[in-house]
Amino acid sequence: MYQVRVVCFSELNTVLGLLQNTYSNARVCRRDVCYRGEPDLERLMAESRDPAELLWGWQEWRRAVGPPSRHLYPVVVGLMNQAARNNDYRDIGECWREELETPNLEHVVEELYRQVEPLYTLLHAVVRFRLAQFYGEETVPLTGPIPAHLLGNMWAQNWEALLDLLLPDQKMMNLTSALHARNYTTVDMVRHAEDFYTSLGLERMTHSFWTHSQIERPADNNGTCHGTAANMYQSGDYRMLLCAEVNAEDFYVIHHEMGHVEYYMAYRNQPTVFQEGANSAFQEAVGDSVMYGVVAPQHLQRLGLINDTSQDNDLVLLLRQALFKLPQLPFGLLVDKWRWSVFRGDTPPEQYNIDWWELKRHYQGIVPPIPRADDDFDPAAKFHIPDNTPYIRYFLSDILQVQMFKGMCEAAVLGRVGTGEALPMPLHRCDIYGSKQAGKRLRGMMSMGSSQPWGKALQILTGNSYYDVKPLLQYYEPIYRWLQAQIQRYNIPVGWE
Repeated sequence: MYQVRVVCFSELNTVLGLLQNTYSNARVCRRDVCYRGEPDLERLMAESRDPAELLWGWQEWRRAVGPPSRHLYPVVVGLMNQAARNNDYRDIGECWREELETPNLEHVVEELYRQVEPLYTLLHAVVRFRLAQFYGEETVPLTGPIPAHLLGNMWAQNWEALLDLLLPDQKMMNLTSALHARNYTTVDMVRHAEDFYTSLGLERMTHSFWTHSQIERPADNNGTCHGTAANMYQSGDYRMLLCAEVNAEDFYVIHHEMGHVEYYMAYRNQPTVFQEGANSAFQEAVGDSVMYGVVAPQHLQRLGLINDTSQDNDLVLLLRQALFKLPQLPFGLLVDKWRWSVFRGDTPPEQYNIDWWELKRHYQGIVPPIPRADDDFDPAAKFHIPDNTPYIRYFLSDILQVQMFKGMCEAAVLGRVGTGEALPMPLHRCDIYGSKQAGKRLRGMMSMGSSQPWGKALQILTGNSYYDVKPLLQYYEPIYRWLQAQIQRYNIPVGWE
């Protein structure tokens, strides 16, 4: 039995390496210019409004990574399932879900999404309406799913690039332009992120961090550009790997990855076995919970990135956040719903792409812009599939991060958490910068590592010990009302078939 496990592990590493190399080495070229998936094509999808160019980028990336990965993925699934069964799991999906320590996780995430689905459905309706106005109803039908290549993102999980279409008569605040106007460098963005964390009483980045991190694209242009944080488990050795440029997207990524580093530092004194987040969703949530504080209008004004915090600017900032965050919820749910079905054997290899797009249509309300063939393997276009990284953690993180932000806000403003006492301001206008009380709560949660069940860790910061969608709905309540008003004003159809 021991030999079987070793052989399986060795084979798995080999095949996973081939799968990961296929993704990281893929390039698509046009007019003598070659593009990586991240960040090159990702940026093209966000910046272009040319439907032909968007279709080219969408299709060519999937052509570059899908078919070469298609024959490898069933081998990966088989080897992982063999290893899982050697250790008394039914399949590797059951093993992955166990890490999150949530009984009946599949039901829990469906119930959480059911509560937020009405908000997403309204956003989908208004976005579809504006896309139909821009591209024509022959391209974007007013009552059906949205073609996936038109949403400003390679995976249709972030619609922030469409902000100007939703507010056509509104003066846009461009955070990327503001960063350039203030002469920010990539290092400045990292320094400002560090400043926010230290304002909460958390630790500065270490000398090793500044010495060994990769902030910008390496000169040889090799390797992955997917944002990553690393704990090297040596004294003070924490690192960040990015190919950052001066833009709003990378400003967010830097804060997100620094959240991982702060978590590493906070639990470093725990016994080695507990030097991990309370669960993987917590690891992903910390940086984003802090980022909710960074994008508060008062803090952006403090940084000189906006000039005023008027009600009009409020709507722009909050709608930008909604377009960035809300589409990630159905996407974050369906990625692992698809994989769990694959791992169980309910989705055989010949159904991989068919079932993928059925889930995309059902949860996201999107469809492929061109017919897909049996040999296509569109899941491989997303980094976390070839990298074999579980994804439901990101769905749970999207819920947790607003809970955590609200907990920090309550600590900062009220001096206590979880009492149900109303805040004196809308949640999206809560400014936690400089609050040592907020930082104390956050540090108390992080310093526990995985030494206690995640509910106990969450209770330190929020006063609650369960996943709760209410803070997210509270944060986006002004957007919910705005979307309803848009739908009523323009008689916009809601939903898709």
